[in-house]
Amino acid sequence: MSLSLEHMQAAFAAALLDSSAGSVPGVVAAPDVGVAERMELYRGHLLATWRQALGAAYPVVRALVGAEFFAELARAYARAHPSTSGDLNRFGAQFSAFVATFRHTQSLPYLADVAALEWLVHRAHHAADAPALRRERIAALAPDALLAARFALHPACAWLVSASPVATLWLAHQPAGNTELPDTLERCECALVVRPHWRAEVLIASAGELAALEALRAGASMDDTIAAALRVDRDFDFAGAFVRWLDCNLFTTIEPG
Repeated sequence: MSLSLEHMQAAFAAALLDSSAGSVPGVVAAPDVGVAERMELYRGHLLATWRQALGAAYPVVRALVGAEFFAELARAYARAHPSTSGDLNRFGAQFSAFVATFRHTQSLPYLADVAALEWLVHRAHHAADAPALRRERIAALAPDALLAARFALHPACAWLVSASPVATLWLAHQPAGNTELPDTLERCECALVVRPHWRAEVLIASAGELAALEALRAGASMDDTIAAALRVDRDFDFAGAFVRWLDCNLFTTIEPG
């Protein structure tokens, strides 16, 4: 049987995911012991590569469940969602959704949101570079012009609202951090992902702050952005939030109103 290159590659890929396959008809000649052993080596290398890729993207999830359980979780995910890209940085895109429905993680309801936050951090690490808006440009604006202006957010900026304290969990697992583990896992929390310099960071945010960022991303003026935040949180501190955004290099361009 003669197969095209495309069919040969598809057959070989299918055999790597099938632990009972000792050969690939039309690709590997006879199903002898040597072929089966080499297939198992390929299979083990593939799963190890996927496990390492997931471990790099989800170190906090790995720390929470332990290395042994994470290895089995990665194996189950890899079999359910084999990589379809030559870029392994994209491999874990569906991991959070998988964790949310995987039967062995149902006793850890917070784990899927931790994974979702880690994926935002992972994406922020690989987001495009963009020069930060200079403070002098903003300081030169009159108050009315500032309120009418529209600001573009940095490509790495992202956020997440969770029923669990996922930002605190993430911060507590950072090597250089001093955040303590949360005293309860049944507390809502807003997480903001930024990349002020070369490294992505996670900040604990308020609902009002995230409402403001949603409005900014949608193209609202700063005046409308403040109004959107106050509708969610009547105590929203715009001045404090604006300074924090500047410290995080959150803005890249400004469009006058």
